[in-house]
Amino acid sequence: MRMVDREHYANLLRLAYLVLDDGDAPLMRARRVAAGAARVRRGGYPAMRARLVAILLTEPPTGRHRLHRLVFEPARTPPGPVRAALLELPPHERLAYLLRRDGLTAPEVAAELGVHIQVDFRDVDRATAAVDGRTGLDEAAQRAEIEAFDPDLVRLRPPPAGPPAWRTAVAAVLAGALLVVAGFVLTRPDEGAGEPSAIDPRAWRTTGTPTINEWPAQGGLRHDARLLRRAADAWRADRRDPPIGRVVVLYAGMVDGASLVVLRDSPGPRETPSVAQYFERRLSRGVESVGRLGTGAGQLIMLGMTWRYLVPPWLGDVRAAVPSERSPDWLPVTVRDGLSDPLPWHWFTPRCQNYVVFQMTFRPATGGRQQTVTQLASNNPRSPAPRVWFRDPPEQKERFRWAALHAVACESAMTLSESGDLLLGHLWSGELPDGGDRATLLTVDASSPRGAPGISILISDDGRALSERGRTNSDTTSSAGTMAAVLWWRSPQRWHLVAAAGPSVVRLKTVGELGSHEKGQDRPGGSPLLVVPGPRAGGTPPETARLPVVQVVAYERDGDRTVLSPP
Repeated sequence: MRMVDREHYANLLRLAYLVLDDGDAPLMRARRVAAGAARVRRGGYPAMRARLVAILLTEPPTGRHRLHRLVFEPARTPPGPVRAALLELPPHERLAYLLRRDGLTAPEVAAELGVHIQVDFRDVDRATAAVDGRTGLDEAAQRAEIEAFDPDLVRLRPPPAGPPAWRTAVAAVLAGALLVVAGFVLTRPDEGAGEPSAIDPRAWRTTGTPTINEWPAQGGLRHDARLLRRAADAWRADRRDPPIGRVVVLYAGMVDGASLVVLRDSPGPRETPSVAQYFERRLSRGVESVGRLGTGAGQLIMLGMTWRYLVPPWLGDVRAAVPSERSPDWLPVTVRDGLSDPLPWHWFTPRCQNYVVFQMTFRPATGGRQQTVTQLASNNPRSPAPRVWFRDPPEQKERFRWAALHAVACESAMTLSESGDLLLGHLWSGELPDGGDRATLLTVDASSPRGAPGISILISDDGRALSERGRTNSDTTSSAGTMAAVLWWRSPQRWHLVAAAGPSVVRLKTVGELGSHEKGQDRPGGSPLLVVPGPRAGGTPPETARLPVVQVVAYERDGDRTVLSPP
């Protein structure tokens, strides 16, 4: 860590620790997050804090082995009122509250978080009000507790009197050895054998942002203890994908003549849960699939090859459509006790990565505005079901949204089987040069750490890819302060460099073998667009063509610069 950043490191570490407070090895993980954020070179503390938010929401570090935690992780101290209240909130709400107390306004917090998750200022206000109500403290008292908390403080004190030092040292070593052995015994493979746990059916009604942790058991067989025990024991005995931590039942019922139990595990905040599907049929029984959820937010779960889905109780008005169509032809889907009616089997013929589009309505039980939830779901129970958020253009929102969904699912703008939740953004729409068609510059960001980095692609108004993934040679940045993308597009005559940016960028400029070209905003608050002609296309295949080495510099309103480098 550079000396210039020491004054900010303590604040970054405190923020990270309070978000990760109830997870595995919180101090070690918080140190890694704070160190990564402190490496930001430009923009001072706000830029470091923005990087910290990005790490916590998109790539939180995992814990290490048990011995490291035993030796290097200090003992936890009893939480104060604010810290205790934060432990009752999900991590992203903790972060929203802490940013509010760090001096940002609710809209500023929403803008900081909105790059990574869907949130608005009302969500920030609700998280702040939740802590206010649970603590009974005013803002000054809450801030005083936060600023007084130092997670890096050593909490070990020598005893006032005792045996000689050598005996104390031996006792400490023996105690450590016993703890290690006890830890091994307490985590033996058959831990938790027996009937799976069930979530309180009222739990999801107590929060404005329910997740899979509040998803209660549904289905007509959810009280059949023997069936649930057989299902849990079969999953625990699975050598390939056994559960991690506690096993919880999501559904138990009769589906197409078979007894079905759907279970999830509890790996902790560092990983998303796995879901196992156990079937008992007339001549067979066993776990038929285990898949990891792309997100812990709670999502649709495909059941075997039944063409049916499990739906959380907080989602209603379910409808579905095939993304290959030019416009959405929504089919209402009936859901009974968490189980949907089957979709038409011909929807899952090999096309569009075998995904369909769902739209649902989320009405928070705790009050608040109704939201429309868009989700892509596969007919493969092992595949994730990513939720989709949009950065909308100022007009023709629905047309853009459907075109973007078509491009993602059917035009390979993103490999859905490897992605987490998706954020689809609009940077520019207009006519391409050399008599090209009308196009939209679409940005695609995946929240999963395993997913590909953000990409950009040119699509037509009906979602056809005008620059294929793998041939776009694109570079995209979607940080809190900068929205910009650059790619190469090939017309019948020549290559063109196409760059566009959001309203926070006031000017785009090229440097390199194309020479210096520059373009600013056409109007205040507008989106700058820069199109520079490149070499003639000729007969060289696009994937082997030698393109000029060029960089595009995006000049931000506050004076910072971001460099994009299409390969």
